[in-house]
Amino acid sequence: MNRLNISYLKNGVEENRDQLMQLLKKYGQSCMAYSTLQPGLKYCLIPGRGYAAWIDCRLFPGARAHRVILSNPIGPEAVQLEIISKLTADRERITLVMIDRNLADKLYAEGFKVYRLGVKTEIDIPGYDLRGRKKSQLRQWCNKASREGTIVFEEKLSRISPDELESLCRQWLSGKGGYEMSFLTRPLPDRDEEGVRFFWARKKGRLVGMAGFDPMFRDAEAVGYYHNFDRLAPEASTGTSAYLVLSAMEVFRSEGAQKLSLGLSPLLDIKSEYNLTGPLKFIAESIFKYGEKLYPFKGNIQHKSKYRGVRKPVYVASNGNWIETMLAAGTACGFTP
Repeated sequence: MNRLNISYLKNGVEENRDQLMQLLKKYGQSCMAYSTLQPGLKYCLIPGRGYAAWIDCRLFPGARAHRVILSNPIGPEAVQLEIISKLTADRERITLVMIDRNLADKLYAEGFKVYRLGVKTEIDIPGYDLRGRKKSQLRQWCNKASREGTIVFEEKLSRISPDELESLCRQWLSGKGGYEMSFLTRPLPDRDEEGVRFFWARKKGRLVGMAGFDPMFRDAEAVGYYHNFDRLAPEASTGTSAYLVLSAMEVFRSEGAQKLSLGLSPLLDIKSEYNLTGPLKFIAESIFKYGEKLYPFKGNIQHKSKYRGVRKPVYVASNGNWIETMLAAGTACGFTP
């Protein structure tokens, strides 16, 4: 275990992008993998083997920095565990947010507290179609957008007019608190990025929508995409977002991609497992039921449920107490400042 050369990267993602990208393209299969390259994160690296990305936050005034790690570390399972061991050295408090069940099992066995965070929704691209009553609204939305003159096309971010893009983003964000979120929802990049795809909607010549997709890699091949960015103008036809996503999915299908991730639905399908029982489960359920001012839980679910994808549980794991863990997870999800 100790023979692995683990180091902390002193500089951020831009100065280390090449070596991080090499590992991401080999092991970055999760929907959150590409988000580990967003600005402002810190890194622990085993050269050629794997890395973890995190933010430091202080959960209480005067408290030590708490490391909030984004998703599974990038790398094989054994390397993931080695990196986590390094990050917990010297009594460091860490919380891993949006990890899969396999890593949750391993960390629970190591004494970590583990809680269900919610579910992620995935679509099997090769087997997906719009037949059946349960997908009738998707069909209606696409038909309506098409009838009203909406045209969808793929184009690089850099090829879109900066003024048009800025106007679209300003209108969209004005209804979302007026600012870009980060960490679990990474900010819209300001330049083209390797493998990241953008599909755009125009209506009567005006830019009215955008959907952006981060690649999910295995052995340097994009095996799927994560729908990570959305922008809509007020004059966009109802259902333009779905029209964009389904149009992009057809392109991905033609290229052999296997899955499309719609990302996290926080606190959905919370169950009593691991350490989430009794009062803690009640607190999570109450936040979901009454916490619309913190996060649009219901709207998130209504949007994603229309696609009839497969829901898979995701977890939070921490070596801190439950209060620290909930605050760290809330910070990652944007529930807390």
